[in-house]
Amino acid sequence: MIEMKQTERALPGAAQWVRIALPVTLALLCALQLHPQLLHPAGGPPPSFEVATIRPSDSESAGPNFRISTASFKVENAPLTELIRFAYNIKSDDQLLKGPGWTGRERFDIDAKIADAQVEAMKRLPPEQKFEQYRWMMQALLGDRFMLKVSTQKKELPVYALVIAKNGPKLTKLSLDPQIQRMPTLYGGSRGDLHAGSVSMAFFTGWLSGSPNTGGRVVIDATGLQGSFDFELKWTPDELHSGSLNGAGSAQGPSNSPLPDASAPSFLTALEEQLGLKLESRKAFVEVLAIDHVERPSPN
Repeated sequence: MIEMKQTERALPGAAQWVRIALPVTLALLCALQLHPQLLHPAGGPPPSFEVATIRPSDSESAGPNFRISTASFKVENAPLTELIRFAYNIKSDDQLLKGPGWTGRERFDIDAKIADAQVEAMKRLPPEQKFEQYRWMMQALLGDRFMLKVSTQKKELPVYALVIAKNGPKLTKLSLDPQIQRMPTLYGGSRGDLHAGSVSMAFFTGWLSGSPNTGGRVVIDATGLQGSFDFELKWTPDELHSGSLNGAGSAQGPSNSPLPDASAPSFLTALEEQLGLKLESRKAFVEVLAIDHVERPSPN
């Protein structure tokens, strides 16, 4: 099962990035390139859930919670904007143009089942292609139940590029049997402790994108590193110094949660010292999504 909690990814997360300026000539060159694409509808009939129920959420959780298993897709406490972000692989708030107010305010629970034939077909796909199938299913659900219609355009935005630091990467590529497809996992992060399993740099930059650490920017993969990696990252959240974590509560956090390690480096320093990676500030043309039409979900 894959579990993605919005409260978990909110922190890197939360140490604010130091902006690294590029020479003007390079910045201008980068502005001419088109970077992160949204996931466009599948060619031909899109894959879809066999059955799905949608209900207004009465969850008390702090944020959306996605639970994806082989044959089911469950979402708890998610606004429509978060569902759209997942469906179209939107990496930053800047990539979703403002829609009706209720789309970001009202929250929903979704319980969907994937047909057996679709499950069998997906077993043969690499992990990132499996995620595309889940996203296309969500696109179909949003179109069918929310009557969602969207359009795309290109917009120049400030972005960050993840690059290899001066002393080289400190990552070991996984050597896996090609017959074994491990799903990528990222958990933790909200308190300065990230655990990554079988994660590509493209997947990692997707997780970094839109976070408070990047000022909500899109992060693009410019490392050139291929394959998947297991790694851990430990840092001191900036919120520890400002007196809060994740915008709520005190620096102490919940009574049953351990304090972040105040002796750990900042996120940016940890990224370079522990992984051999760093961020560079650039401008790039990025696809953005406009909501042309949407309605509250139809009854189950």
